[in-house]
Amino acid sequence: MVRVEVHCVYSQIQTAGKRSESNAACSPALSQPWSLRKTCDGSSLQDVMRMLRFEGAATGACCTHIFPHRRMRAGQSVFSMGAAFDGLYVVRSGALKSVVTHHDGSENVIAFHMKGDLLGADGVCKKQHWCEVLALTDCHVVCLPSVQLFSPGRNCDDLEQVLYWAISRQITCEQLSYTVSHAARSDVRVARFLLQQSACFANIGCSPRRFTLTMTRRDIGNYLSMSLETVSRALSMLHHQGMIEIASREVTLLAPEALRAFEG
Repeated sequence: MVRVEVHCVYSQIQTAGKRSESNAACSPALSQPWSLRKTCDGSSLQDVMRMLRFEGAATGACCTHIFPHRRMRAGQSVFSMGAAFDGLYVVRSGALKSVVTHHDGSENVIAFHMKGDLLGADGVCKKQHWCEVLALTDCHVVCLPSVQLFSPGRNCDDLEQVLYWAISRQITCEQLSYTVSHAARSDVRVARFLLQQSACFANIGCSPRRFTLTMTRRDIGNYLSMSLETVSRALSMLHHQGMIEIASREVTLLAPEALRAFEG
């Protein structure tokens, strides 16, 4: 029985190696097989700093504190709309989306998230979340409980500094996203979206030129205020113009500079 299990794990490692050697498109969902991921109970503040890509070292009272982890399968929620705020979350692996559901049942995708992103800041103001965060792939997040963030007498200057920085970065990203989703022409929106995704993959150490989109074209259209058909036409047009190659969700940016200069 043990020999069979070892052989299975070895086969998975060989398969992963071959996929890497063939330069397969990078995806948060494929970065590490679920069955081979190292299991642990939590992360230190220094670990959280690295995930957020914050340059600095933890030196205060919280530097030895361990923050718990939470795993989710694709389709599960980190938190739902109207749920009580219980803390912030840092994406350790996987891909997610933020969604707002209106009274008539219609939905708006307002953001996509990957490794190193901070989730849940929307709940600080009124102590409840105004959007839902759903896992697009199997995900792993680090929980920063509200009791550690806002309890009286807390003494964790390092954590506060990191969170202020991360929230400021999130606001900046949201402002940049506005320019992506409000371009005059639909094909320009799609071009800018691909460049936005390219930058996100570069931030997590993946190729910025070849990657796998974790979201559906319907989600992309919702995020860009476009129909599914319009997204597909825009992708086909960029493909025919030689700026990208696309096969299902795998995208290769053939001419990033031309894509940046593209204005429809």
